[in-house]
Amino acid sequence: RKREGYPALAIQWGAIGEVGLVAKMQEDHKELVIGGTLQQRISSCLQVMDKFLKQSEPIVGSMLVAEKQYGGRADNLFDAILNIIGVSNLKSVSMHSSFPELGMDSMMAVEIKQTLEREYEIFLTAQDIRGMTLAKLKDLSNCQETEVVGQNPLAQTELPETINLLLRHIGTEEFSNVPIIRMKTLVEDDKDAPHVLVLPGLEGMAAVVEPLCSR
Repeated sequence: RKREGYPALAIQWGAIGEVGLVAKMQEDHKELVIGGTLQQRISSCLQVMDKFLKQSEPIVGSMLVAEKQYGGRADNLFDAILNIIGVSNLKSVSMHSSFPELGMDSMMAVEIKQTLEREYEIFLTAQDIRGMTLAKLKDLSNCQETEVVGQNPLAQTELPETINLLLRHIGTEEFSNVPIIRMKTLVEDDKDAPHVLVLPGLEGMAAVVEPLCSR
């Protein structure tokens, strides 16, 4: 119509407050964040429409973008992804809604992918993220938490050999009051050989250097 010289105007509205389904979902007059947007009041919509009618573009849009909250790291995977998408009230959305249906754009998809890989070591393709729903995300979060709880960090951590050597001798105080201890060597007692003075480390345990002296 616009190309042919006729009046034409298409307005893409965001969430509109005070009426309809959004108004019914509101509790105690608290603002809902839906797809990263807030509800636009009817009075604001009328003011914006007046401006749209006075301009020449055929396709326009009006929405209130919610301020993104940058808090600390979320306690779990599920909450971390919800923070990125901007869903603050699960009662206002369906658990079977996909991320694009919740308002995920390309920048959010990149942030979700990086968060999963960096914070939780979960690697998903862009297609997997687009097809992800809140229900699937909840299952993924539960599986990830179960794996973390089932892990024993100490059982999988190998201590350095020097630490193991030190731990084997902790508590040995048999010669703690002796200033100089003669260690066993390969040199026989009746042979004339230079003397080597070996100073132990801060732990002050002569047994630590015993393997060195026997060579």
